[in-house]
Amino acid sequence: MKFQLNNYISAVEHPLPIYILAVTQTIVWAGLYYIFPALLAKWELNLGFSKTELTSAFTTAILISSVLAPIVGRHIDKGHGQIILIGSTILGASALFFLSFISSFLMFYLSWCVIGVALSGCLYEPCFAYVTKQRGEKSVNAIILITLFAGFAGTISYPVANIISDLSSWQISLRFFSIIILIFVIPLLFLATNIEKKSLINSIPKSIKQIDYKIKNDLLNLKFVFLFIAFATLAIAHGSVVTHIIPLLLERQIKPGNELLISSLMGPMQVLGRIIMIVLQKKNLSINIISNLTFILKIVGIICLLIADNNLYMLLLFVMFQGSGAGMTSISRAVVTANIMGYDRFASISGVMAVGFIGGAALAPILGAQLWEFGGYDLMLKIVLIILILGLTNYLAALKLNKI
Repeated sequence: MKFQLNNYISAVEHPLPIYILAVTQTIVWAGLYYIFPALLAKWELNLGFSKTELTSAFTTAILISSVLAPIVGRHIDKGHGQIILIGSTILGASALFFLSFISSFLMFYLSWCVIGVALSGCLYEPCFAYVTKQRGEKSVNAIILITLFAGFAGTISYPVANIISDLSSWQISLRFFSIIILIFVIPLLFLATNIEKKSLINSIPKSIKQIDYKIKNDLLNLKFVFLFIAFATLAIAHGSVVTHIIPLLLERQIKPGNELLISSLMGPMQVLGRIIMIVLQKKNLSINIISNLTFILKIVGIICLLIADNNLYMLLLFVMFQGSGAGMTSISRAVVTANIMGYDRFASISGVMAVGFIGGAALAPILGAQLWEFGGYDLMLKIVLIILILGLTNYLAALKLNKI
């Protein structure tokens, strides 16, 4: 595969703020999102809460993020992206620090509720909405560049969180991530957004930006509905697997340490998926068409996991397909939505679209826990497979309506 990343990166206009945003997204994802699956097994062992109780807290956090996404999107469209990104990140890091002192399930639950509020304003959705608001149609390469870096968030979170926990405690692990976010990420976010404001002229015409967003217009649009369902299924499928991957692997009695190897490889495989997407784009394939691979790769990955048992080679195939598909998803959600639904009022449209995607991610952990209790992880994986096939069908329908 002949591909020069430097040539691609050079195509990003005014790259410095995008590089900085890429670093901040990597750390924020590692500390505020992947920290949950990374420490789930530790909490279950040390706190005495059930798997369903623990995942219900994470589910609530993601649901809160989902509900707030349209509001965040509207405020980004109004030009408040900088304060949203910075304020939400401060809130999330502070709640994470508080979480390290809890001793009851109520406080655990409430801490994740506050983190959920923060997630609505500091992860991919608001970041990409902000970049698209600033750069319009020139945002595509910038978004891909951010995801190339941030794909390593899980690779950082899983081993670092567990190593610190093993050397000290899970409490120290949480404090470590929260302090890194507060003293390192916040100043970088301020710097990046200031540079972005000064270096770029918004490519979206002023008259278009001032049009009020009407959600009912999209709810009656079949293209939007099909995309909404398709991206929601991707979130449900991915979240169900990733949140439970360490308990699932431990249940299969794989060799000690291999569960961290498998989970940590998810990040690099996401980056691989994004590079594959870039290479295919260089072949003049539409990103709308390329995005079919997000479903196909995940379907193949789930099949590999279903038949793998504790075979390391099959598990590596699973993480390669699953991770590559997940890596493509983060790009396709933003870019395909903009291509099909338009760039005007993108933050508002993206915010509503995020209700399905983030809502699906919210339901995924507790859905996985409930399916595990009912019929084990094999049942969960079979249901995930059906969900992915449903998602692919809806995505193809959206492309058909858009005439590819």
